[in-house]
Amino acid sequence: MNRVWYRVLRVFEVTAIVVVVLILIVPIQDYAKREHMQWYLHPSAETLRIFREKQHEESRVRLMIAAPIATAALLLVFPLFRLRSKLKKSA
Repeated sequence: MNRVWYRVLRVFEVTAIVVVVLILIVPIQDYAKREHMQWYLHPSAETLRIFREKQHEESRVRLMIAAPIATAALLLVFPLFRLRSKLKKSA
């Protein structure tokens, strides 16, 4: 039974890590599209500043989304180590 829990936790750990990496790498579609089109149609320093601010806001939003998942992945490490030591002792 411990082996099954170990494998399940490992799958969740790997999945959480992959999801965090994808959240941090893949941009949010259409997040700054309106600001980009505004800058594209009316290029000025003000529209460029607004567009850049929206881009920075997107990266902050992605970090806020990824932080709880990364925390869960870090917290999964402790049960994994505990189960791993039990599996080594029983084998």
